[in-house]
Amino acid sequence: MINRFLCMLLLAALFIPAYIVKGQDTSPSGPIYIVQSGDTFYSIAIRFGVTVDDIVRANPLVDPNMLGVGAEVIIPGLEGIEGRLITQTIPLGENLRTLSIRNHADEEQVAKLNRLTSPAEVFAGASLIIAQDEEKPQPQNRYLLAENQSLLELAVLNNRNPWLLAEINQVGATWQMLPGEAIFDQATEDGASVSLISPAVRELIVDPLPIEQGETTSIKVSTTQPVELTGTLAGRELHFFSTGDNNYAALQGVHVMADPGIYSFTLQGRLDDGNQFSFEQMVVMEALGYIQEKIDGVDPSTIDPAVTKPEDDLVLELISHASPQKYWDGFFAVPGYDPTWITSTYGNRRSYNGGPYNYFHTGVDYGGGPGLPIKSPAPGIVVFAGPLTVRGNATIIDHGWGVFSGFWHQSEFKVKVGDRVETGQEIGLVGGTGRITGPHLHWEIWVNGVQVNPLTWLETSYP
Repeated sequence: MINRFLCMLLLAALFIPAYIVKGQDTSPSGPIYIVQSGDTFYSIAIRFGVTVDDIVRANPLVDPNMLGVGAEVIIPGLEGIEGRLITQTIPLGENLRTLSIRNHADEEQVAKLNRLTSPAEVFAGASLIIAQDEEKPQPQNRYLLAENQSLLELAVLNNRNPWLLAEINQVGATWQMLPGEAIFDQATEDGASVSLISPAVRELIVDPLPIEQGETTSIKVSTTQPVELTGTLAGRELHFFSTGDNNYAALQGVHVMADPGIYSFTLQGRLDDGNQFSFEQMVVMEALGYIQEKIDGVDPSTIDPAVTKPEDDLVLELISHASPQKYWDGFFAVPGYDPTWITSTYGNRRSYNGGPYNYFHTGVDYGGGPGLPIKSPAPGIVVFAGPLTVRGNATIIDHGWGVFSGFWHQSEFKVKVGDRVETGQEIGLVGGTGRITGPHLHWEIWVNGVQVNPLTWLETSYP
């Protein structure tokens, strides 16, 4: 009996090392993905073309129900890819080549990770997964090859090593770079750098990126010299204004009913010496969640296009210019009597009298009884104060740079056309005129001809 027991112990001892070796051979391996906001094991699996079970098996110590932003998740099945998989939002001016060079990544590898079939699919505002080599610093300095200029000549002019530049930019020879292409370099003390758009452009910032339904987009351009700028965003002409020291800004509203997807951004510049530059890139427009509201008991005449269109045309004519004077500075203030008494928010899809949800709420409604004060949210010039069928007693203020505020359904006016108003100045009283179901203040903001979310202007200092 004892001999049998000793034999069993001996057999067990023999099998234990083999079991350990097997466990080591099958330990989870693969690049590490950094979890982003909204990620789940399911969304991660879909993004990388693996199954949820694959993700679970590769990450036995990660609880799928407690997946926090910044957590590290091993992605199995990505052969030949190592390192940390980071998420980068593509800025304007970047492309597949420049993003790959900046992160010491192979273009084909980046395309494989993101299932790109063409370099043209790299849109500004989109998110790309990149396997970043953390041991190598990102190239910082940038140059642009001029017409009839070689990489060798550029290197000599900037006292740089041409073969090092060729290596950094992933080309086999100095003659393989073409005019207009961006040249990356290691960081140097002088910090010389240009944008990827033009040698005359130091920086181009579009915020937010991706652009968002119903929100205000700020475009800022910094240049090396005075320049006359024009451009478009989603088919609308941009108006640029100087903010001093060769800095320029434009503001543009994004229509809340625009379909999410890809839209064009263009920028053109004319320099004092007559030289010009032009840039175009597709940008991503992101959908935001808006609720549906069903409103009954509305006077049918106030939703009749024969009545609404002439009134809409009048308002559009009033707000369709961009004054060069910027009257406001910083945040807008709440125009309602009670800042917390919001009865309806901007962008809600609306159905009137049981009809389709093809309307939207163009502003934000503040509750309050008739006679409560309405205050100007920012300085400006009154360009309209009068009665309208749908909007009731209405006041419109021009804040400059193509930004306007509208105040509908008033019971009484406190200002007239041409008046200069200041922040907090009383401009009217809450009422129940026009298309309403009860007394309230409707406040809306137009930015370059498009209604946007007014509440964002209370939280953001534009431009």
